[in-house]
Amino acid sequence: MKKLVFLLIVSLSLISCEDLWNNDDDGLYYPFPEEPITLFEINIGSSGDRVAETSLGNFEDNRSAVFQIRGQHSRVSELDQNPDTGEIIFRYQPRRGFVGEDYVEIIAPTDKSGNQIFESKTLEFYIKVHD
Repeated sequence: MKKLVFLLIVSLSLISCEDLWNNDDDGLYYPFPEEPITLFEINIGSSGDRVAETSLGNFEDNRSAVFQIRGQHSRVSELDQNPDTGEIIFRYQPRRGFVGEDYVEIIAPTDKSGNQIFESKTLEFYIKVHD
């Protein structure tokens, strides 16, 4: 009898958890294969005159992205938010004369409800600076 009650409790627990993981309206980010790309490659000349810009999209509740790793060889490596649309723009400009590779990591919020679970993703930028 104790085994039957135990199995019943475990079964009901698993069934109730199914709703948690399959509910698309709960505001949590789950890593589905159709999620946006989080790996970017930027090719830019070493003259130092051009600034590469990449849109990171819009984030809810005026939340913004932040740097986890800034470019080591940059003259400009910044995040800017359009106050009207909320769109976040990443701007990168290499130091004048630098030729080689640089790397940037940006943490972007993904949770619209302010929950602490699955609340951000890492955007990686591999930057190749050429002559």
